[in-house]
Amino acid sequence: MIPMLTQTNLETIAVQLVQVTPTVVTAKTETNQIIEIKPAPHDQHDHAFWQSLKDIAQAKIWLPVTKGTHELLQHDWLSTMPAI
Repeated sequence: MIPMLTQTNLETIAVQLVQVTPTVVTAKTETNQIIEIKPAPHDQHDHAFWQSLKDIAQAKIWLPVTKGTHELLQHDWLSTMPAI
């Protein structure tokens, strides 16, 4: 499971993953700014997490991340957050 933020009131930006390594994920914003997305420590040994990110990078899929902290979101901008 990819740990991501669940807040819906955060400002988001769209990014494409350009490099995925076990220590950092490099992404490009819509304005071609390069940012780093640092994975949580427990994700560093999660093979499924890294394979998913590599597949997303290869497919050039745009992902939402928080504008200030560059963290992946649990729900993209097209889905609604499920009731808990």
